[in-house]
Amino acid sequence: MSDPSDQDLIEQLLAGEPSTWELVRSWIRDAFIPYRQRLAVDREDMEQEILLQLIEALRRDGFEGRSQFKTYVKSWVHHKSIDRLRARSRREWVVIDDLDLPSEKTSALEELASAENVQIALRVLEEMPEDCRELWRLIWTGMGYKEMSRRLGISEGTLRARVLRCRRRALEARRRRYPESGESGG
Repeated sequence: MSDPSDQDLIEQLLAGEPSTWELVRSWIRDAFIPYRQRLAVDREDMEQEILLQLIEALRRDGFEGRSQFKTYVKSWVHHKSIDRLRARSRREWVVIDDLDLPSEKTSALEELASAENVQIALRVLEEMPEDCRELWRLIWTGMGYKEMSRRLGISEGTLRARVLRCRRRALEARRRRYPESGESGG
């Protein structure tokens, strides 16, 4: 049995024949060998890109047969690799040490606003009934609704309704006591 002709290989490739796809992919991988270090990060993506572009070009323009199909595929890889390397060289690289990144430290104004919000929350909490304060303490400790409902001996649905009622009371108390704070809540 003789090897398939280039035209047969192209027809099989366009028809999605798995063995032909794998053969062409092996040619692409082999053609990448001279570029493997410089394009290591992009290699897999480029293999896929090249295969798809090759198929599109074959469907659109056909294969003129000026060379063997294998040579044609390898020249595609060569040209696409050079294009990628050229594009990389045109990128503007930035040294991270030279960037003016926002500080992780909060500003004095942010700290003051945060402290003020904590004070407002504590004052509002003082106005809440004891059952609401108990719920907030449990939430503050990181307890989930399931655990809280077991601890309080009520259903999760009832607990959620109580938490919602307490939240509404707290927001209303905050609006009454501090109308300029701009908290809308809901």
